[in-house]
This record gives sequence, structure tokens and C-alpha cells, in this order.
Amino acid sequence: RLLSDHVERGMVAGETPLVIEVEFCTHGYDCVSRGDQRTSKYYNHYIKVCDVLEKHLFPSWNICFVIKRGRPRQGAFEVELLWVVGSVEYSVTLASKICNAKFPNAENIAKRLHAALHPGV
Repeated sequence: RLLSDHVERGMVAGETPLVIEVEFCTHGYDCVSRGDQRTSKYYNHYIKVCDVLEKHLFPSWNICFVIKRGRPRQGAFEVELLWVVGSVEYSVTLASKICNAKFPNAENIAKRLHAALHPGV
């Protein structure tokens, strides 16, 4: 709701940088195969989420994707949206595998984000 309020009040617009920050597991078990990271289901899900969100939001919105710094939590696949209004940074969790025990659906994330960025539509 906070993002929708900022959009409705003109504090967030198409040129406002929207950062999609993703934390995903890179620890043993099924998180990453010992060889190539591209064979990891976590990494591949990250790429899918990026592709779907970009398809739904770009070029109307100024989005960028970053992998969260630091050591990721085991089993994590967390998607957060960050934006700045004035000198205040805001964030909202878009999806959490830790809370829901399953990978988030990229299309559902895109629909929720699109609804927040286009309030009243």
C-alpha cells in the first residue's frame, strides 16, 4: 500500500529508480551444484524472476536487479523492492521462500507489483 500511495501522490514515477533486491541460497544441498552456478535451481529462478518482472515493467518503469550482498540464508529466496523518496529509503518484501516454504511465482510478483504501480487501474 505504501508504494501505491507514493505513486498516487506523484512521489514515485516512471523515472524513479526501483531496485529489485534478491537474496537466494548458494549453500550446499540443492541450492547450488558444486560445479556451474547456472545449474542451480535457485540461480535459474532468480533469472526467471528478473525476466518476468522486466517483461511486465520495462520500459515504463526504471527498474534494476541486484543480488543482495552478504551471505545468504540457507534455503532463502527473498525478493524485496527498494525505492527512495527524498532522503528516505523504503522497502517492501514482495516474496519470501523462508516464510512460505516454496519458491515464489514470478508472474504473481509481477502482477502485485504492477497493481501497486498502477493504483486505481
